[in-house]
Amino acid sequence: MSIRLYWARNDGMTGHVFLSPPERSALEREMLLQGITLPELEPGVHVTATEVDEALESAAADPISLGDRKLWDDWLAFLRGASVNGGLLVR
Repeated sequence: MSIRLYWARNDGMTGHVFLSPPERSALEREMLLQGITLPELEPGVHVTATEVDEALESAAADPISLGDRKLWDDWLAFLRGASVNGGLLVR
C-alpha cells in the first residue's frame, strides 16, 4: 500500500513524501537492518519529533542493503526535516 507522509508543520509545498509499496518496503528493510525504530507507518499515525530524533540517532549515512542511495539520502533528509517540524503525519 502506498503511503503519504507529511511533516506535522508544512506549508503545502514542502515537507511531504509519497512512498510506493516497493520504496516503503526497501526503506523499512534498511531501517530494520540499521536498528532504526519508528512507530508503524500506517494512516492516522502521528510520529512525534522525539520519536524521529531517536530514530535518527541510529541512522548511518551509508545504507547497508538499499541499492538506491538517493532514496536513502532523501529519506534521511526528510526525517531530519520532520525532526524540526513537529514530527510526521501518516495519511
